[in-house]
Amino acid sequence: MNSTAQEYCIDSINTIQWRKWGFLGALFAIAAIFFIVPVFEKNFYTHSLLECSFILLILSSVYVIDAQRYILTTGLFFLIPFIYFDLLGFQYQSLAYIIIAYGFSLAFTLLAIVVLMRKIVYAPLVNTDLIFGALIVYLLSGILWTKFYFIENMLTPGSFNGAGILNFDSTTILNAYEQQFNFLYYSFATLATLGMGDITPLSHLAKSLTAVEAMFGQLFVAIIIAKLVSVWWQVPGK
Repeated sequence: MNSTAQEYCIDSINTIQWRKWGFLGALFAIAAIFFIVPVFEKNFYTHSLLECSFILLILSSVYVIDAQRYILTTGLFFLIPFIYFDLLGFQYQSLAYIIIAYGFSLAFTLLAIVVLMRKIVYAPLVNTDLIFGALIVYLLSGILWTKFYFIENMLTPGSFNGAGILNFDSTTILNAYEQQFNFLYYSFATLATLGMGDITPLSHLAKSLTAVEAMFGQLFVAIIIAKLVSVWWQVPGK
C-alpha cells in the first residue's frame, strides 16, 4: 500500500470517529435540553448547561452532516462572543449586552439550519444522514424561535402572557432562565401546532412570530415527506 492510500485510509478512519462523536454529542445535547436540565433547580449552572447543550447540538449535528472541521471553527466564532456578552449582560444588568449575546446565538443557529437544509435538499439517497439532518433541523427550528421569542420579550416586556418579564433585580438570573424554559416549551408546542394556551402572544410581532413558526412546522413536515418519497422513487430497482 502506497503512502497516498495509507493517508486516505487514515483520513477515512478519522472521519468515521469524528462522525461517531458527533452523533453522541448530538444525542447528549438532546437529552440535556429535554430531560436533564428541566429536573434540576434553575440557576446559573443549569442555564450554562442549557446554553452549552444548544451549542453542542448545533456543532455536532452540522459536523455529522457536513463532515468539515471548519464548522468547529465557525462555532467558536459565534460561541465566544455569545458567552462574553451574556456574562457582561448579567454582570452589568444590561439588556443591550444580552440582546447582542443572543443575536450571536441566533445567527449561528440560523446558519446551522441553512447548512443542514442544503444537505437535505440535495441529498441523492435516503440514508441516516438525511433522516438525522431532518430531525435536527426540526429541533433547531424550535430552538431558533425560542431565541426570537426571548429577544422579543426583552425588547418589548409583556409581549407574551404567562412567560414572565425580565427584571433586573435580585432574581434576574432566575427570571431569565425561567423565561428560556417557558419559551422553549412554547416554541415546540407552536411548532407542532398543539396550542396549549397557557402562554399567549400579545404584541403584533409576537403574534407574527408565532404564526410563522406554526406555518413552518406544517410546511417543513410536508416538504421532508415529499423529499423522502421523491428520493426513494429515484433509487434504481424501485
